Amino acid sequence: MKERPIPDYVDDQLQFFFWEVDEFFPALTIFIVMFMWDQLLMGIVLTVVFVKVFGRFKTNNMPGVLFHMAWWSGLMGMNKKFPNGAIREAVK
Repeated sequence: MKERPIPDYVDDQLQFFFWEVDEFFPALTIFIVMFMWDQLLMGIVLTVVFVKVFGRFKTNNMPGVLFHMAWWSGLMGMNKKFPNGAIREAVK
């Protein structure tokens, strides 16, 4: 068996420029909506504020907190055994 090096950041999110995916798409949406409303300066300001606040939120919490919040609110399933996070009790 041949040894192979494992990259340090295998589980990290994809990045666009210097933003991660979960920061980039909401920021892009804010910017595009404000641009369509002819509020370019406000769009830039809101985008920068959102990225700063959201980045601070992500660094202060454990990795995966966004997926946990989405599952807990019932927006997505975790796996086949726990498909809905909105169900709080398992009763047989």
